[in-house]
Amino acid sequence: MRIRFLKLAVVAALITAPGIGSAFTVYDGFGPFPNASFGGTGIPNNAVAASKQIIDGNTTITIAMNATERYSNPVVGNNSAAVFYATPGQNCGIATDPVGCPSATQGALWNWNYYIDIVSGSGKVLADYQIDIWYDLNPAGPTACCSTAGLGRIDVTAALLAFNPGSVLEQGSENLLFNYLNVGSPPYVIAPGGAFNPNALGNYQFAITVSSGSFPLDSVAMEVQVIPVPAAAWLFGSALGLFGVMRRRATA
Repeated sequence: MRIRFLKLAVVAALITAPGIGSAFTVYDGFGPFPNASFGGTGIPNNAVAASKQIIDGNTTITIAMNATERYSNPVVGNNSAAVFYATPGQNCGIATDPVGCPSATQGALWNWNYYIDIVSGSGKVLADYQIDIWYDLNPAGPTACCSTAGLGRIDVTAALLAFNPGSVLEQGSENLLFNYLNVGSPPYVIAPGGAFNPNALGNYQFAITVSSGSFPLDSVAMEVQVIPVPAAAWLFGSALGLFGVMRRRATA
């Protein structure tokens, strides 16, 4: 019971106020998540931060996030604790841009992905709860759990009520260069201000929060660190380096 209260305290902090801590990470489990396609095909789901909450005894909400390489770009690594390591730059999905492009649009070399579902014995749907996705455009933004101050907000519930009110599953793959994340699309997307620079190094924070009225129910949060290619290669290939990162970036 104490663990549940501690988790709810973190959820409340994510939803309502700035906080302090280590890395911007909140989850129940980290690892393979085969249920998620993230709205595409071939998107890696072997390293995913996920949380599950049982509500009223017969309703279960599951939320999950991860970061992955976009198309054929360098692999996104992780510390096995919801901190991901990506490389800077932009292209059409392949290093040979403009030759052999898998996408007609430019994007950062990495995507961030989300998964939200509900299973209810009493007919509840996702729109019965307030669900928000939070995203970061500022590489110098907050690096400590658990603050959403300064982050952009996607009001999932508002979008569902307008376009798909009976939905029980939502998932997708996003890129911070997508225009609507930078300029907003009220009332569904509230941009944080500024513009994403795919070449900037730093930390980016992402989260999903679920609440009912003013009562927080669940959350999941992850951090993406964009680092130079040599540093990324060292982190991916060195067990000692990875161990050091894990020690510095303790999870919530």
